[in-house]
Amino acid sequence: MNRLPLARLLAGFLTMLFVMGGALVEPAAAQQSSHHRLFLPALQGGAEQVADAAAAPGLQQVIVVLRPDVPDPAAVAAEMVERHQGRLGFVYRHALKGFSASLPAAALQGIQHDPRVAYVEMDQEVHIFAQQTPTGIQRSFAASNTNLDIDGSDDLRVDVDVAVIDTGVDFQHPDLNVVGGVNCTGGSPFRASCKSGGDDDHYHGTHVAGAIAAIDNGIGVVGVAPGARIWAVKVLNSQGSGYTSWIVAGIDWVTANAGAIEVANMSLGGSGFSQAQYDAIQSAVNKGIAFAVAAGNSDANAANYSPAGFDNVLTVSALADFNGASGGGAAPTCRDDQDDTLADFSNWGAVVDIAAPGVCILSTYPLEQGEYGAISGTSMASPHAAGALALLASRNNPNNASDVSNLYGQVKSKGNFNWTDDSGDGIQEPLLDLSDASAFNPVTVAGSGNGGANTPPTASFTYSCTGLSCTFDASSSSDSDGTITGYAWNFGDGNSGAGASLSHDYAAGGVYQVRLEVTDNGGATDSEVQSVVVSAPGSGISLTANGYKVKGIQHVDLTWSGATSTNVDIFRNGAKLTTTANDGLHTDNIGQKGGGAYTYKVCEAGASLCSNEVTVTF
Repeated sequence: MNRLPLARLLAGFLTMLFVMGGALVEPAAAQQSSHHRLFLPALQGGAEQVADAAAAPGLQQVIVVLRPDVPDPAAVAAEMVERHQGRLGFVYRHALKGFSASLPAAALQGIQHDPRVAYVEMDQEVHIFAQQTPTGIQRSFAASNTNLDIDGSDDLRVDVDVAVIDTGVDFQHPDLNVVGGVNCTGGSPFRASCKSGGDDDHYHGTHVAGAIAAIDNGIGVVGVAPGARIWAVKVLNSQGSGYTSWIVAGIDWVTANAGAIEVANMSLGGSGFSQAQYDAIQSAVNKGIAFAVAAGNSDANAANYSPAGFDNVLTVSALADFNGASGGGAAPTCRDDQDDTLADFSNWGAVVDIAAPGVCILSTYPLEQGEYGAISGTSMASPHAAGALALLASRNNPNNASDVSNLYGQVKSKGNFNWTDDSGDGIQEPLLDLSDASAFNPVTVAGSGNGGANTPPTASFTYSCTGLSCTFDASSSSDSDGTITGYAWNFGDGNSGAGASLSHDYAAGGVYQVRLEVTDNGGATDSEVQSVVVSAPGSGISLTANGYKVKGIQHVDLTWSGATSTNVDIFRNGAKLTTTANDGLHTDNIGQKGGGAYTYKVCEAGASLCSNEVTVTF
């Protein structure tokens, strides 16, 4: 990664993007007159330096990123802050090595040239971009993908973990599966560490979480990845604002938990380039965490915003859609815009990877604020794409940057172009499309039981053998409330295989107990075992037997091949049972109830040429 000059990182303006107080619409281009602007001071001689109001007089709020080979970032942070009489904030150990601090402006040039320091970045305030089936779920075709099982019954949940890096998430909401979280915010830019928590005291993060993973439980709304496990990573306060140092701390926490978390959503940002955010996200991506981020709401080129302009994330623009269907022409609902076009506030440009519904999106709200509400913004588009990443990651857990890139590529390649891009940038990004059931086929786990528990599948197979070669077909297996996702075979000779249909060659003739186990998308299993007779070429008569009961009475169906005489003798437990025509089929109506074991063989009538012996046990 090329290190950018410090002046480029620190000079310029940061546009503050925010949700209007009390409104259900994030700011569009027409509302930009109400945006605040904050000057980023440069660390260049002669450049104006403006101390942030939250820092102590004479001190600058900064993020100091250390070189990767620094062994103990906490010790370096303590030494630098003490030497320059500053105030220490976060210490970063996982996404990057470094710390946030409030330091004298005069010390910053010297710190920048310390051989242990990679770069210094100003710590700036940033803001959010700000069961009926919501239009976003309909328009992305999630509702029509049978693998997602969106039917109002919480029988299955997507087996994946998603971090919502935002204002927090309402832990008590009955439509969300929140499993834990962390709070990296405070009354000032500085806290010693992120603390357990993350409950939402705004509304934005809860709304984002619902679009990703609201439970399919028959109430409220449903998300793209129903019931996925949500981790609340609170980096923005009750006003929907925070500092870069808080965001980096949240990403650092997510990176430390990469063993559990596969996907993260960031519906926040501002103009300018944050090297610290970029590097932190890259470290998380390297550990297999995929990021969906909002493009921004300024009707501007997304390349000029962080994290929207990064090349290690999936950047999402917003589609105006008012009826959940393609074709345009639907009347506006909660705000004015043109149906099936790029939302008039959405950022655009070559860095945008995919579009998703982002206008008048109904989703979850904190219980204190009415439980559900509709908002517009790229913040609402991004979680739809995060849900798509979650569906893919549940089946193919990403472990590194290459795996993450493949997930991004799959989401983009499955998109459609059935919408109108009126941004004027000349680049139409694909629109999120989850209709391909073969691609978006998540692994699921049992839900709360609302609507009934997952019904296990039924294993069944047929086979055919010619000499030592046999073919097996499990297509008759079925699952009444889902799909079969795994077929595991044991061929009875020490070998195994996988797949719905396959062939196997045996080394010698004989009777083999072949076992098939099937697994459905809810994790339930079933198995079937059959005795398979394999005859070497020229070995004579081959016999199979199938025992069953009718009203408790024992019966055995015998089938054979290879006999050449007109009649055959059938033996049970060593005694001749009957002589019958050599038609390859005979039923022994035993007439007994209960248990028992019976051994059969078939011989050519009056001759010593006999079949293999087969034992049937009741």
